[in-house]
Amino acid sequence: MTELDQLPTTDSGHVVKQQAMKWMEGLDEPSDEELKDAVIPKPSDFSGSKYPTEISTVRITGTPEFIEAAGALLKPLLDFEDDTTRVEVNLQRTEDRDTGELTDNYALYLSIAERG
Repeated sequence: MTELDQLPTTDSGHVVKQQAMKWMEGLDEPSDEELKDAVIPKPSDFSGSKYPTEISTVRITGTPEFIEAAGALLKPLLDFEDDTTRVEVNLQRTEDRDTGELTDNYALYLSIAERG
């Protein structure tokens, strides 16, 4: 059981901000291998929403500088690109919902999928 599993949550499943901050402060940066070992790839025959599953998916949004800094932390995941798994990457500028215009910010979506 992880420390995260032991944090108290509200009735809706949220961890209170103060508890989440304390938890994050106590985290050690994982080694490349520890990060890769924590990944659960998406099965090749999977369809539907990944949100309620154990499938490992990363979504990061923000300025180009933030995307580059956070993306650099995820470089070990690129090693999943091989004969059995592939890296799914979607990197795009974000769109203003009100105007439909592209913003100067980006969204990076990253997941690992089994090859079918």
